[in-house]
Amino acid sequence: MTTTERIIPATIAEDGSAHYTSVMSAPDDSTAVCYMVPNRVIPVIFVPGVMGSNLMGTNGQYKGSPVWLANGEGGMAWGWIGRGAEVRKKKLDPNTTGVYEDGDIPSGTAQSEVELRRRGWGTVAKMSYGTFLPFLENALNDAHECKAGFRASLMKKLVADAPGVSVLSHDEVALSYKYCMPVHAVGYNWLQSNSDSAKYLAAKIKEFADYYKKQNKLCEKVIIVTHSMGGLVARYYSEVDGHRDKVLGIVHGVMPTTGSATAYKRVTSGSEGAAGPVLGPDNSTMTPVFAQSPGPLQLLPAVEYGMGWLKLRNGKEQTSLPVKDPYREVYARRGQWWSLVNDKQINPMDPEKKNIDADWDAYASLIMNSIKPFHEAMRGKFHRATYAFYGNDEKHKTWGDVVWESKLNPVLKWTDSYAKVDHLENGQVLQDSGTGNQSLLQRSGGDPIYMQYNLMPPAENGDGTVPVRSGRAPAGQSGVQACVAYPGVDHEGAYKNRPQQYFALWAVTRIVSNVNGTVLEYK
Repeated sequence: MTTTERIIPATIAEDGSAHYTSVMSAPDDSTAVCYMVPNRVIPVIFVPGVMGSNLMGTNGQYKGSPVWLANGEGGMAWGWIGRGAEVRKKKLDPNTTGVYEDGDIPSGTAQSEVELRRRGWGTVAKMSYGTFLPFLENALNDAHECKAGFRASLMKKLVADAPGVSVLSHDEVALSYKYCMPVHAVGYNWLQSNSDSAKYLAAKIKEFADYYKKQNKLCEKVIIVTHSMGGLVARYYSEVDGHRDKVLGIVHGVMPTTGSATAYKRVTSGSEGAAGPVLGPDNSTMTPVFAQSPGPLQLLPAVEYGMGWLKLRNGKEQTSLPVKDPYREVYARRGQWWSLVNDKQINPMDPEKKNIDADWDAYASLIMNSIKPFHEAMRGKFHRATYAFYGNDEKHKTWGDVVWESKLNPVLKWTDSYAKVDHLENGQVLQDSGTGNQSLLQRSGGDPIYMQYNLMPPAENGDGTVPVRSGRAPAGQSGVQACVAYPGVDHEGAYKNRPQQYFALWAVTRIVSNVNGTVLEYK
């Protein structure tokens, strides 16, 4: 029997290091146990969706001031309600904006505000992610209750009944506890091209890794969790820009994998629902920002989305577009009543439209030189450890197809038949409500005829923004380990509900096993 010196943690510092106290006890046969804080770090990087990052002005009158701030309830830019097209175009310019770091920090974790701000939590929308980030941080850093924590519960509970999904094994959960997994967030300028945002993500990941390395901790790999358009940023970073080996795996939530026809709908007729007055209630307020912003433009359907999703319908007559090339046939098609962008709405600062041709050329150049190449570079590329979920709910109908349908004209007393239109795609706009109703002068048998077209409600299951056809697109692709459909998923709030939070935690924990064979593996 000998005197035993027990070493017990006294305090844990914000950087994760432990300060120990030694206590002398009476001689006995006990065994000393030392609880160690892992010195191997796997940062978990959250990348938000479009409009999910806080932005500020970088020059001019808005320099240093937030221009898009999505804090808690009432904290989003409700000041945008009633703002006109000119103010929107000036303030939301991809060339004069940058990431704003001083957004509100969610509460509910053991970390200080200073530490969470260092990790980037102030750069993302508290209103969208204020419950998910604390959940993930707490669930991945709960060594004090490892036997009863969320990860342990997933050894018994399936997060979904779907291919590729199984309960976590004891070894998977145990291995995950051998690493520190602090949760970070990387807000980015969602107005800029997602390829630029991918480079920004690369710089932030290096910054975080260097921070831990300076503390003599091993930090060589990250795990990425994304929401919506953030999935495109992460995939470009990993699969196109060549950083795959720095990533153990990626979790995607409601990613518009092949694009979404909802983007076309919102430009041509405004954003729907309660957020409409903020985002832009009609085409005159949406177009000026959209037409200068590569990021939102990259949400348009790519070739792999499929052809014929834009339909012009008059009774039994129908024209479906695009046929082969959405970029030339729809996005850069000028002057048609169904065109994505009305050239007269691009620049509200030019009321006499003296520069309308130059404005159109700049927009068309974005389509052909930024949007199309981005889509082509991303096609079919996924990290080798990809886990994804999407919404599939009839209560969240989404624009998979966009349909402009004619309405019988009561003035001409048409009651049971439609006049045959010579060419549905042709027509002179007489009146455009900006919210999905257009009156046209068309031709029938060569004679003029007045027609009215309405943009029809969404008809495909989804999450209200991403239709099923795009959400499920990762399924079966090389590297995709699971692609799970969930009911009841609202696009903006995709990570607010427990089932999706559990999915993310399950996937992150499973991804940790990919340390085997890397420098992070314990020998």
